[in-house]
Formats: sequence, structure tokens, C-alpha cells
Amino acid sequence: MKDPCFPWPAVGVVRLAPLGGETTLSFVNRLAARYEVTVTGLLSAVTGPGVRGVWGKSCLIGEVFLAPAVRGRLASLCQVPEPHLSRALPSWEEGADEKVNGDQSNVRFASGSMVPAVMLGCRLCTAARTGAPCPARLYSDLRSRICIRHQCWSLDSLALDRATLIEGQMSLAGVPEVIRAHQRLLSLLRRGGSCESAFAVAQAVVSSWWDAHWPDEVLWPARLGRVRSDLPEGEILVLARDVVTYPEAVAVTAILSDRSWRQRVLEDTHGRMPHTLAEVPRLLTELARRLNRPWLAKQLATSSAGALFAWVRTCVRQARGTVPEEGVWVVPVAHRPRGLAAQVRELRLQQPFGGAPAAGRSRAERAYQVGLAHARSYAARHGHLAVPKYGCHEGFALGPWLANQRIGVAALPIERAQALHRIDPWWNGPWPVSWRRTYHRALVHVRKHGPVDATAGFPGTSLALGEWLHEQCSRYDDLHVGQQRLLADLGIRPAHARSARPRRKNLAQAFAADLDYARAFAAVHGHLATSKSTRQDGFPLGQWLMSQRSRARMAEKETDRSRALSAIDPWWNPPWPMAWQRAYHHARKQCGSHQLLVPGDGFARVGAAAASWLYAQCALFEELHPRQQDLLREIGITAEGAQARETARYRPTGARIDFAMGLAHARDYAGVHGHLALPHPVQHNGFPLGKWLTSKRGEARAHARRTPAPWPGMQAFVALDPWWLPPWAFAWQRDYHRLRLLLTTGLEPPPKLRSWTSEQLAQRHTLLPGQQQLLQELRIFPG
Repeated sequence: MKDPCFPWPAVGVVRLAPLGGETTLSFVNRLAARYEVTVTGLLSAVTGPGVRGVWGKSCLIGEVFLAPAVRGRLASLCQVPEPHLSRALPSWEEGADEKVNGDQSNVRFASGSMVPAVMLGCRLCTAARTGAPCPARLYSDLRSRICIRHQCWSLDSLALDRATLIEGQMSLAGVPEVIRAHQRLLSLLRRGGSCESAFAVAQAVVSSWWDAHWPDEVLWPARLGRVRSDLPEGEILVLARDVVTYPEAVAVTAILSDRSWRQRVLEDTHGRMPHTLAEVPRLLTELARRLNRPWLAKQLATSSAGALFAWVRTCVRQARGTVPEEGVWVVPVAHRPRGLAAQVRELRLQQPFGGAPAAGRSRAERAYQVGLAHARSYAARHGHLAVPKYGCHEGFALGPWLANQRIGVAALPIERAQALHRIDPWWNGPWPVSWRRTYHRALVHVRKHGPVDATAGFPGTSLALGEWLHEQCSRYDDLHVGQQRLLADLGIRPAHARSARPRRKNLAQAFAADLDYARAFAAVHGHLATSKSTRQDGFPLGQWLMSQRSRARMAEKETDRSRALSAIDPWWNPPWPMAWQRAYHHARKQCGSHQLLVPGDGFARVGAAAASWLYAQCALFEELHPRQQDLLREIGITAEGAQARETARYRPTGARIDFAMGLAHARDYAGVHGHLALPHPVQHNGFPLGKWLTSKRGEARAHARRTPAPWPGMQAFVALDPWWLPPWAFAWQRDYHRLRLLLTTGLEPPPKLRSWTSEQLAQRHTLLPGQQQLLQELRIFPG
């Protein structure tokens, strides 16, 4: 019986067995050749018309995925059971989806870039097994890469475009060391473990060495001359990379997959992040010995980038528990071997024109070059790249840029890491940037004054720098070897570190020297009411006095230091804010040493700011500390003079009105009138109280709209007038107080107010509770 959708016989007339690891598309191609039809014709016959795919030579290194029904029909055509096909063809069971509109089988093609790498199987082995010259394509595999029997190397099939396919084999008859290396690799693979993953890392390592073109390398050029292939002679230099470097890749694999060598790496680095490969000397020595290259250890010692350096750092991180075991074998993208197809494509583009193709820089590369230029400029000025994390240089965020380079240093391309290394060899030291910045301050000191003397307590250094240097000596053995090398440039070696003395400061002499700065300031200004930023001859006197005040307040009794400062200025540490003391001395300086102030004339002889402050002191005189009152009496403001503020005229100054002064006028007004419901134009003793209160009401309402927290000045105004900021119209509040004043004095309200009263009686049920309460106090409403 025939399938109506399958025009061919149910059982094939030829028998064709697959090869182990073969692609399904390669098998279908060989089957079509046996039936003397095209791949399209064969698949159209088993699936029906309409088979589409990516055709051309590049499709031969792609893959085809078949639905279950199609797989069954192909198994019948080749006379091979499906289970055998499933074991031999890795992608056989990755079938295509059924169509939505019916049960007709479907076929799905994938291009070469969508499937794993494919290589051409050994031609002689394929012909011997199949009895036909049709080539077979296998998935790339370490075990089948080399045919030991026929001594050939199968290249990965490379599709340069849809019409150009590069594939072939290289003869290994002249390079028996490659055959021997493959036999050693097969032995390693049979042991299991992480050998296959380690080979990927090793291949990346030796590929970077191949690209370096070291002048001492003589083995690879000689081996390259003994490789034979039918490929174009100019392209063998590119395509033979993996063949020529194969013995070295196997040797490196044997080392990397050995756990004992990972343990030696941790011992050499002491569990710390390395700065260069020189910190793992045993690994470099072993590589040089096994690869028969005595010069290799010295060549790699200065390396701070690349696949091998990234592997060493990952081993340290894995020991710390920050990277899983499988993460040890992840090769960063920047360190993976460059694709051979891209290199051949560039090589072919160079040949017609005799030069490299002009290619513009990518956006990322241009951004990197901008950052590198700013790094050079910064290093030329400062001598290092220890830029703070958020530091900027010439408007460029150099600190964040360098921080990003340090974070991704393991994945940084070698040429980029080398460019930064040439600017500053310690740009990426495995210690904090702050350590490096302090070190450079010490280096500047050494260049000026010579090496530091650790055994004498670092004389000549500042206290902070001396303490830092002693701290490095105290933990010298725990420092990174790179830090120890840098400290040696300062004159600190292991013997000096063991005998280092702390940087001591004679506290009594230091206080006496600092006290001289305080005397010099007081001699000029007459006081010690300094601000935090005050400096005297470069000495931070303001900060020093703040520290002395803090210590004096914590002491239970007066100390010798307090008495010494009191001898200079009795009010150097007053019980009130220092801002008041500074304002007092400012006003006293303006009035002169022999002229007393007169509150009644509005302080006409002093400046605007001082007059505003003095008027506020008069208004708050009774609330001041007794000692503050004594100081004000020295400049002419007595208790009697302060009471004259009722008749003193406010003198406009144009400066911002102090809240305390405005509050003092409000207190005076409320004490006379009993409320603060005054119109906007009203002034009190020349002070624009109505305007000032209007602005404060606006501030309070704006604050209430922003946050539910009470306005800072609310409590002070409520104490003067509970209804200073009513929730109703302020005109109502003014009319209420006018009526209240007339009723209190026994006068008859005018017709307008009588009409207003009648209106409130008529609308009493619409009034707010607070309005009703106020009117009840006037006995207008019944209780």
C-alpha cells in the first residue's frame, strides 16, 4: 500500500547508513545522490511540493529538521531503522513543527550560523564506509578532528557568503607531533572531568600567542612549513593556525585541567587577585618547560590581560566562592580565538587592492579612544591614573570610565589593556584606588625630601601621611606583592617595616603651636568667634576651634586648654550659638570701641544687616541669656533701652527681614490689639507688619500643600493669635475683630457692620465651627 502523499515506494531500493556525528542535511544529501536526485527533489517527494530553504553552497554546512512522519519515510528510503539513525545523527529527533491547517509534515532549514560548527569528514574514511565519493559533513568534535589512520586534519567548513564555501583537509604526514598530541588529548578525554572545557581555554591562550608574533618563536614557523594542503597557499597561514598550535594547546590543556595546578595558582597568589602573571611563577615555569620554550616565562610575566590571565583571576574568584565551578572555563568574548572565516574574508579583500580595506571605527571604539586620550592627559599632569571614582578631568567623567575598565578587566581586549598599561603600569592594581592616591602623596614627599625613615617614626611627614605609612608597615606581610614593590620605592623594605615606629606627635607642643595661630587671629579681630572655614596663615583655625569646643563641652571640668583659650577670648566657647557671637562682634566692630548704640534712633550708625540683628535683640532682650545681656550692655543696649523698641522706628534696610524681628513686632502688636488680623498696608513702628504676616501666611499654606508636617513657625504665631491663619476668608476675620473692638468699647457699630452681623445670623448654619465659636464669644448667637 502506498501513502497518497508519498509517491515513492514505501521501502527504498538502496541501503545507506549514516556516519557517527553526521549532520542530517549531509545524510539527506548523500541519500539524494544515491537516488540520483537533488535534495529538493528528495524532500519534496517525502513531504509534498513547496519545500523551501536556504540554498547555495552555504546550505551544505547548515542543517535540516524533519517532522516525525518525514523521518519515518526517510528511514524507509535508506533501509535503516530509526533508532539507529537517532543514535548516529545528533539532530535527527529535533523535528519541525506540524502545520496548523493540516497534518502535512513540514521541513525547517537552518543556516550555518544557526547550528554548531561543521567539518568535512575524512574523505578516505567516508569512501571506505559508504563506497561512494560523495563527501560527508560532521559536527565538529575534538575526537574526530584528526584521522590518525590517514593522518589528516579536517578544517571547519567556512561559508564566506552564499556562493563561497571553504572546506578541506590538511595532511599531517610532515607533523607527527600533532598526531602524538591528539593521542595524548584522547587519553585526557577518556579520563572525563573538565578536559574538554579546559581545551577551549587552552585554545584561546595559544591563539593569542599566535597573534602576538613573538620574535623568539621559531617552532611554529618551522611547523607551518611542513603542513600540506590543497587550499590556496596564501590562506594556509590563516587556516593552519589551529593545526600548528595544536600540540601546545594539548599541553596547556593538561596543565589547566589538573586540579593540583589550580591549587598551586592559589598558593602563589595567596588567594588575592593577581596584578600580572609574574605572581604565578610556578605556572609560567611549567608552561615554558612543557612547551620547550625557555623564554616564555619571562615573556608572559608582565602580562596583565588575555585568556590565561583571565583564567588565573577566575580561579581565585572561584576559590572565594564568587564564581561557580563551570565559570572557570568560560572564555571572555574578547579573548576567544578570532573567526577564521572573517580572517579569510579580509585576506581576500586585501589581494585585489594591495592593502587592508578601509573600515571605520565602531562607536564603542571611538568612545574608548576618547577615554584613553583623557587618561593620557591626566597621567601627564598627575603621574598616575588613580582617579577617584566620580572624578572628572577636563569635563570628562574619567573616574567612572576607569572604574568600568577595571571592573571588566578580565574581558578587556589585550590591545586596550596594554594601552592603559603603557600609561600607568599600576592602573588596575588589585587594591583600592584610595590606597594608590595616598601612596602618590608619599611619593611626592620622597621626591622632595628623600626616602622616609621608618625606624625613626617617619620624621618630616605630615601626621596623616606618617600614620598611613606606619599602618602599611604594621601589616606589611598582608600586603599584595605589588604594594610591597611600590613601598620599596619609598624606602620601606621588609627590614624597615619590622622595625618601624609609629608617627608620634607631641601633643603639648602641637597645642602650643596651634594656640599661637589663635593668638594671632585674636590680635587682629579681638575675638575667637570663627566660622568653620576660617584659616589663619594657612592653618585651619576654624576647624581646630570647633574640635576644642567639642572637647571642652564633653569635659566635666575646665581643663588647661580651656583656660589658655579663655585667656585669649573669655567667650571663645559660649553656651549660645556661635552665629550669635559672630553677629555680636560684627555689630560691635561697626559701632566702634568708644561709641554706644542708641536703640531709639533705629541704629542709624551701623549697617543694614547689623541694624536688623540689633533690633531683633532689643525685641527679644528679656529672653536672652544673662551673659548675652551683659555683652549687649557693653555696646549700649540696656534693659531700659530695649523697652524703647515700642517707640523706635524701624529703618528699612533692603535686606531679608529676620524672622525673630518680625515675630517681635507681631508680639508687640498682638499685645496691644489682641489679634494679628491686620490689613496688608498696616505698619507697626515703621515695620511692614501687615505685608510680613501676609507673606508668612502664604508660606504656611504652601507648606501645608507640600507636606502634612506642621510649618516650623506655626506654634509661635498660634501662641499670639490662635486664628492668625483661619480656614475662611481673611476679610471675615478683619470684620469680626472690628465688630469686637466696637462692642468692647461700648460703641455702636456702623450700618455696614450691622448688616454684616445680620448676614451672619441668617447664614449661621453654613458657617464653620470656628466662626460660630467666635461669634458666640460676642454673644451674638445663643449658646
